[in-house]
Amino acid sequence: MTAVLTEMSPNGRLVIPAATRNALGLSGRERFAVDAVDGSIVLTPVGVVPLDRGFPITPQLVASADRAGAETGQRVSRAAMRTRLASLAT
Repeated sequence: MTAVLTEMSPNGRLVIPAATRNALGLSGRERFAVDAVDGSIVLTPVGVVPLDRGFPITPQLVASADRAGAETGQRVSRAAMRTRLASLAT
């Protein structure tokens, strides 16, 4: 896919071009995890888990993920953790 130029509004909104949305199957009011990686902005579509089907991200869970990251030499962002937990809850 060819890169397309877009512009950020003063309040931080971006328009994802229709061709990109169509190619990725995005529609409606999607939610995204936003990460900064090597000077780039990475948007990852995420699902939302209803409260009655999910579980909270507690300080203990964050600490556990941080320990696991330290043991493997990989840092897990909170956005990535939410994405992984959401996928597990479905």
